[in-house]
Amino acid sequence: MHAYEVPEKLKDEVEEQIQNMLNQGITEPSQSPVVSPLVCILKGKDGRDGVRLAVDYRYVNKYTYADAYPISDVADVKQRIGGKRGITVVDAKSGYWATPVNPKDR
Repeated sequence: MHAYEVPEKLKDEVEEQIQNMLNQGITEPSQSPVVSPLVCILKGKDGRDGVRLAVDYRYVNKYTYADAYPISDVADVKQRIGGKRGITVVDAKSGYWATPVNPKDR
């Protein structure tokens, strides 16, 4: 796939976010022959809250194996925690960055 064009007015912020992710070790340079295009999504009303970076994985998803462990549905979770005294809720900003991927699968 080819890269999607980043609008000129967003290029500085996009570059800054990419550089921050590189500096933090969240992303790393790649020489892969397969590319998934970057998608810029404006946050807030009229994009006043900046830009969120996403990736269009539709092409690579064609070659990805289905998850062997599907996520539990809400009814199942409620059944398992029904008799407990407490429950912890975590709101982790950019929590998906903390999901490690085996180097051979990157």
